[in-house]
Amino acid sequence: MRHTPQQQARRAALADAAAGGHEVGSLARVRVALYDRMPARGGSPALPVHRVFAEARDWTVVTAITDAGPLEASAMTWPLWPRVAELVESRQVDGIVTSPWATSDGDLLGWLRERHAFVAFIDDPLGSQAGVDARAPETAL
Repeated sequence: MRHTPQQQARRAALADAAAGGHEVGSLARVRVALYDRMPARGGSPALPVHRVFAEARDWTVVTAITDAGPLEASAMTWPLWPRVAELVESRQVDGIVTSPWATSDGDLLGWLRERHAFVAFIDDPLGSQAGVDARAPETAL
């Protein structure tokens, strides 16, 4: 897994703090946007599972957005994508937590990479298992 520059700096500062050479209070937490689509067939959005995933990593959830759009189209064409894009562009968030429907979206992955942002995919958050483990990451840039 590659880390963003902010994550690398945070890890280095934590190591310094553990060695007694840096004040921990000055470390910024990783900020994320939760982004998902409305489920087909009237299911529940996955955002609560995404929030558990982010909070388990001590990430700050800046916003949670549920969008609507066809899976065969890039998420970047969906109605609420500009809101997410603005958060990434303005560095208000460091990454996006989403479902695996976006994994094949090369445009999205390339766009995030160019902006030194990351994406964390939650595999099948609304699967048939009642006790889905939201702590298991799938992919990150």
